Amino acid sequence: MRRSAAIVELERQIERIESIPRGPGGSVPTGVFSLDTLLPGGGLPRGQVVEWLGPRSSGKTSLLRAAMASLRATGESIALIDPARSLYAPDWVGLIAGEGRFWVIRPPDPAEAAWCADLILRSGAFGAVALLASTHTTASEEGDPLLRRAVTIRLQRLAEEANAVFLTVGHVPMAALRLSFRAGRMESVQEDFGPFLPSVRPIWVRVGKRGAVEVPLLCPVSPPWGPDPARDRKGPAT
Repeated sequence: MRRSAAIVELERQIERIESIPRGPGGSVPTGVFSLDTLLPGGGLPRGQVVEWLGPRSSGKTSLLRAAMASLRATGESIALIDPARSLYAPDWVGLIAGEGRFWVIRPPDPAEAAWCADLILRSGAFGAVALLASTHTTASEEGDPLLRRAVTIRLQRLAEEANAVFLTVGHVPMAALRLSFRAGRMESVQEDFGPFLPSVRPIWVRVGKRGAVEVPLLCPVSPPWGPDPARDRKGPAT
């Protein structure tokens, strides 16, 4: 496969950074206590493929952001590969500050997303790499996987060598850990949060084949008289 200009530029940027040695194995807390208590080892496993599933508005992106923020707080570098350009940038601004790097990679061709993950993991410079699906997947294991089996095996090996968390927002073969999310009913909170109407948003989480457990999260919700909620989530490719 011929390398695109975006892949060549990514390779050039990676050449400027050094790998970071890490101890073997271990897990990384997500920063959400009620979720960490469900996970084997109390967090997301390093060196393994983690499958992060859920339909639109299930809360999976909020939990992903919490997990990445928890890692950033320890000084780790984070890379998000966003081929569909689905992330809303202002929601992630808080992850820029601090030690380490926070990269968002948006290849012009979504088919190059796996290649980007390969290069990032191979660098050994990132504590976590998240590959976002090009569509909003459901919590079902049915349908086409995000990655082919051979590609998943290769990326899992690279994650193991880098001792990094490799997370896919979408179904993949042979995931070591599968998390499925669905939203619960919103409930009001009797506190003043300025321009927002605070609410507790329960999220049901299924870990592997275990039964679903409700995890409450505090989610600010714009008031009905506020700005138009419609917004462009794509932005320029980087």
